[in-house]
Amino acid sequence: MPTPLRSNDQSAPARERRNWKVRSLFAIALRRGPVRYWTGGALLVGVVAAVFFWRFSPASVRGDASVAYSEASWALANKQVATLLVADNGGRLVLKLRTPRMANGHEIRSVETVVPAQAVTLADLERWGAAGTTVRVIEPHTSNADRLIQIVSVILVLSLLVAYAVHHRGALGTNKFSPSPASRHLTLRDVGGAREAQADLRDVISYLRSPARFLAMGAHCPKGVLLVGPPGTGKTLLARAVAGEAGCPVIVAAGSDFNEMYVGIGSRRVRQLAKQAREAAPCIVFIDEFDSLGGRRGRPNRSGEEEVTLNQLLVEMDGMAGNNGVVWMAATNREDMLDPAVRRPGRFDRVVEVPLPTAADRLEILRIHASRSKLSKDVDLDRLSQLTVGHSGAELANLLNEAAIIAVQDTGDVITNAHVEQARDRILLGRVRSGMVINDQERRLIALHESGHAIVGMVACPEDKLHKITIEPRGRSLGAAHFSPEADRHLHPRRYLEGIIAKALGGRAAELVFLGPDAVTTGAGSDLVQATGIARRMVAEFGMSDTIGLVSADPNAQGGSVSGQLQGEIDTAMRALLAAQAARAEAIVRQHRDAVEALSIALIEREVLTADEAYAMAESFGVKTGRSGAATV
Repeated sequence: MPTPLRSNDQSAPARERRNWKVRSLFAIALRRGPVRYWTGGALLVGVVAAVFFWRFSPASVRGDASVAYSEASWALANKQVATLLVADNGGRLVLKLRTPRMANGHEIRSVETVVPAQAVTLADLERWGAAGTTVRVIEPHTSNADRLIQIVSVILVLSLLVAYAVHHRGALGTNKFSPSPASRHLTLRDVGGAREAQADLRDVISYLRSPARFLAMGAHCPKGVLLVGPPGTGKTLLARAVAGEAGCPVIVAAGSDFNEMYVGIGSRRVRQLAKQAREAAPCIVFIDEFDSLGGRRGRPNRSGEEEVTLNQLLVEMDGMAGNNGVVWMAATNREDMLDPAVRRPGRFDRVVEVPLPTAADRLEILRIHASRSKLSKDVDLDRLSQLTVGHSGAELANLLNEAAIIAVQDTGDVITNAHVEQARDRILLGRVRSGMVINDQERRLIALHESGHAIVGMVACPEDKLHKITIEPRGRSLGAAHFSPEADRHLHPRRYLEGIIAKALGGRAAELVFLGPDAVTTGAGSDLVQATGIARRMVAEFGMSDTIGLVSADPNAQGGSVSGQLQGEIDTAMRALLAAQAARAEAIVRQHRDAVEALSIALIEREVLTADEAYAMAESFGVKTGRSGAATV
């Protein structure tokens, strides 16, 4: 191929290449040179600049020698001074002599002396001028030392501000992400429950251990694994367990690590993270709270910088650069907030559900945490797993930790069942407010309110078992009748939901029956919130209203916002449902008035009633509690 002729017109690309090399060298110097040590560099620049200004700044007028004021006064009186300079607000006199003198082997032409501040008056100046001496007054000025201090202070402050800005823009090559140490890795044995999630992740572990087996079959590991589930279900623990089982490094980041106020920093960090992961392959990249990074594009209150950062992540996951051996993992509890492009194949193409643990899972989790604690033999983990329906793994760990803290405060050697019960009450009901004083009238009202909840709950909603009734002020409440299911439920029938509403309105029903409509209190505020929320979902989501029918008010089903007519019908049906269950709760209280009264008296005397005591007392008054069979009212 012939070599093209070179001409002056082709010098521009060559100059561009040279400029590019210069810029590259400058960038390398910034990353590896003195800017890397910005603190020392700022101090060095400040000192050099201060010395420069001090060296070349105009010096103040000084005499060749310093003498006593008596000698200066004698020289003025004998007309030996040609010029007199008054400096420093009259506190220093510089005398330029008419005839040079010898002092200590040196010839001096001027002397200076110090006088008290403002001691020189206008009369003195006139007298010295009349004697033939030229008198000049020098305006006050800043000394060299003061000027040096001011210059150094200003330069240091500016240098520190610039360094702070550079540091928060990314610090020119600072590595924000680093592989977690091996001591932070776990195994699947350390993660209780989540059997289905662990099964989905075993493919990833096998690929990272021996990718050749998969490549020989033409199979590829999922590029991205998205862990979805409620908070505290162990999504982060599963990512650490995958890294520990595969024996590969894991780089941990949070979605908020990429959100910066500076333009381009988020996308640069994504590129940096991807490059580091490729260099460490096989490697896992785990991004926690992924919804803050992978949120839906185009939604309100989302900045352009966040859009660019997400676009860069999508390119790094499924772009031109190879990602062999790199598995991207992310965790979120807000899957509905994610952008659709994140979920497509080639990016996060495997979604692993991490739900709340079942009874068997809770037992396994409790055993893992109990192995690190000293439990007494009276602690029944099987029973505890049945009583903690709806608890996540993090909440179970917190329960045993609270029990351990209570045991330490109780100066015990082991954690007993009483400590676990106290911890459960503290978490569910709150800490007892022992300093709160409640008068007798309010104590009776609170006791009636909680007794109404208990009796209506026993009759209308026997599926949920009573745990405890108390009128001790705990947390934000003045009392509580706590119910909890003893088995996992995945579908809730209409009768059960109506029973929950009636149970929530049982406290207000007791106030109406015993005190009258004019004496009802604000104690039912939180009960109304619960009842209204359930009623709205029954009507607008679950199709459990004969008036509305099988219609969903979800915006996705309606193709947008709900019409005003449908919303009005939903409100009417919801009020009718609440009114029916309120009347049902009031009827139960009137029917079992004696049982409510007996429970309230016992609560006033003892403040706390266990479930067995409350059930026995209610059954003695003919209440069908549903412990041996479901009650129908």
